[in-house]
Amino acid sequence: MGLTDWIGSFDRASTHDLSNNLERAYEAALLIQSLELEYYNDRPVRPEIELSIPQSAKAQMLRRFRAALQVAQDNLADVAPKRSELDSQELRQLQLVESVVSRYGRGRSTAPAMSRSPEMLPRSLLGVFDGVRRQLDPEAEASLVAGFRRRRDSTLVSLRVLLLLILVPLVIQQASRSLVISPLMNRYAPEIPFLNYTKPHLQEKAVAKLRLYQQELEFEALLEGKQPPSPEEIQSALARRANALKDEADAESIEASKNVLADLAALVGFVLVCLFGRRDLQVLRGFLDEAVYGLSDSAKAFAIILFTDIFVGFHSPEGWTVLLDGIAHHLGLPAEENFILLFIATFPVVLATIFKYWIFRYLNRVSPSAVATLKNMNGGG
Repeated sequence: MGLTDWIGSFDRASTHDLSNNLERAYEAALLIQSLELEYYNDRPVRPEIELSIPQSAKAQMLRRFRAALQVAQDNLADVAPKRSELDSQELRQLQLVESVVSRYGRGRSTAPAMSRSPEMLPRSLLGVFDGVRRQLDPEAEASLVAGFRRRRDSTLVSLRVLLLLILVPLVIQQASRSLVISPLMNRYAPEIPFLNYTKPHLQEKAVAKLRLYQQELEFEALLEGKQPPSPEEIQSALARRANALKDEADAESIEASKNVLADLAALVGFVLVCLFGRRDLQVLRGFLDEAVYGLSDSAKAFAIILFTDIFVGFHSPEGWTVLLDGIAHHLGLPAEENFILLFIATFPVVLATIFKYWIFRYLNRVSPSAVATLKNMNGGG
């Protein structure tokens, strides 16, 4: 391996370690915040306060808190000196970790008092001095270049895995259907009763078309001023039409079976991409977080309103109906009206509840101004 390749591998390993440390610290900080919100009314954890829970549950909660605090402090010590290599989303995560850890400093008790002693200088002024110090640091340029390379590598990895998640299942589905599934089905389906079985809903469609065909024969005779066809002629014409409709129904049933098998092959390909690219998926998650949370507050509120109005709005049932009808036709299943109505009555409600809970528990902490903008755009609701 050449020197350049060795250095590149070392940089990627360092980048991966930095991302993992920040991810662990961030998850630990979120756990501490959830404990504060659940047990202490969004205030710092204080072990001496008696809670309305059993002592065993309180002891378990405190063990989780101390373990999360230790993880956050240890990883913060590794990540904080390399803050110049972080992107905007990672900097926000680091600031959240620092704000949580600052409430439980190493020199303090894990049960900080509610009133804190005033600081000699404002934190904002200290932040200005710290920023000037970092800019005058001789290693600042190297750190800036390393951060740029790290963000470039993460962007390339994210785009690559995103294309793989889209293209691999699509290519596998089309290739398997055209090269493997279709030839085998065309060859063996007529000989296998299970595959050649015409589904009941397809038979009902064929019967409806046959009745319509009979009415069309009589209507054409009346328009042309001819005598209505005799029962023998109608029976002969209906027999020919029935055979043609049966062949169409059989072909549609076989096509639905091909679609199911091709979709299963695409699902296997998607799962394989996820299994072999687990580390790349972590990078992709960070890239998407940066793209989403890097938007302005108005853009976030606009995207949230657009998403909710499409999938859980008052006019969304029509869209869900069309989507479910298309899926049923693709898989060769009957589009049951009762099932569609039950799905529309339950799934959008569950989706809206999950979305509101996400806004309350996560977005309200990460970007409270976006939540305020969202309420204003919704008319204060």
